[in-house]
Amino acid sequence: MVEESSNGIGAGRTFASGLAMGGADAVPGVSASTMALILGLYRRFIESLNAIVQWPKSRWSDVDERIKARNDGIQALTFLIPLGLGMFAGLYIVSRLLIGPDNTPGWLRRNSTGALAYAFVFGLVLASIKIPWQRIEVASNNHILLAMVSALTLALLTMLGFNESEPPAWTLPLAGICAISAMLVPGISGSLILLILGHYAIVTSALHDAEIATLGIFATGLLIGAALVVPIIHRILNEHHDRMMAVLTGLIAGSLPTLWPWKNQYNIEQGEVRNIFPEGQFILVLFWMVAGIGIILFTQKLERRAETLPDDKSEEA
Repeated sequence: MVEESSNGIGAGRTFASGLAMGGADAVPGVSASTMALILGLYRRFIESLNAIVQWPKSRWSDVDERIKARNDGIQALTFLIPLGLGMFAGLYIVSRLLIGPDNTPGWLRRNSTGALAYAFVFGLVLASIKIPWQRIEVASNNHILLAMVSALTLALLTMLGFNESEPPAWTLPLAGICAISAMLVPGISGSLILLILGHYAIVTSALHDAEIATLGIFATGLLIGAALVVPIIHRILNEHHDRMMAVLTGLIAGSLPTLWPWKNQYNIEQGEVRNIFPEGQFILVLFWMVAGIGIILFTQKLERRAETLPDDKSEEA
């Protein structure tokens, strides 16, 4: 992917990428980091977050390291601020459309549109499976095994079922830690983890109803989780890149059962949501699934074209 410049156009493109990432993370089963991987921003995203985490730690280092940490932190902020604003806007808009308030449920919660919405997202994720695998320099049987184990583990996790009782308020920070830890790994959806833990409706309702206290408690967990998880992911990407890409391939594949379009019903608040065999609107569901696949293929085509421009610097995702 072409590296973003520091000018207004670069900031605008970063904001647009944030819109896509935030919108993706609003969908249970889809990860913002998966979208970052698709857009070619994942490595820069993690490195920028890691620079912010390491900045305060440089207080106990020598002068040169403090200056370097400060410069890295400032550069990271120029990327993360427009990205974060875009992510918040995308999360708010898409959660409003897909989930919506209780009196007017969104597309994913309506029986009339749920299958079509899930089919579109299923196509997006299905076409994305090969993206991290293509970044492995020399694939081996070990990489195949890692991908299979990762896919099976995530698939089994998402089959545990959704918590239908409202959890106590003191669990909100723990939910935040789990959600941000999941969101930072492509293939694992932060919103899906919240849904499994029973916090998804609480957090999205607090967002749309401007419940500052609830959001503040949840945000505390997000900050703690980011501080703990980002350095680990950054180290793994640098020291075990190919293995990490194999694991990411499996995690993306393992999220597909959750996104299966045909379900018994689509509103978690009305009871259990489980996958069923295809029925009704079959052709229309396939159309939206193919549309999702087509968008990813088109995005990859644009990415390859951008990487061939002679005057641009490519960024490894």
